[in-house]
Amino acid sequence: MEHTTTAVAASAVATPVWLPWLYSASESAAVVAPILGVVWLIVQITSKSVETYKKIRDRE
Repeated sequence: MEHTTTAVAASAVATPVWLPWLYSASESAAVVAPILGVVWLIVQITSKSVETYKKIRDRE
């Protein structure tokens, strides 16, 4: 328990050092996440379309 509280206290003291990086990472994630979401949605739609097309073609 003592090591945990020491680590938390040390990170609290070091917050001014890594806080700008945290803001930067958050801003980057806010830009990248929607783009990755759209890409993943396109992959899913394409995959499902191909799967459906193959099922329809196999029935004929």
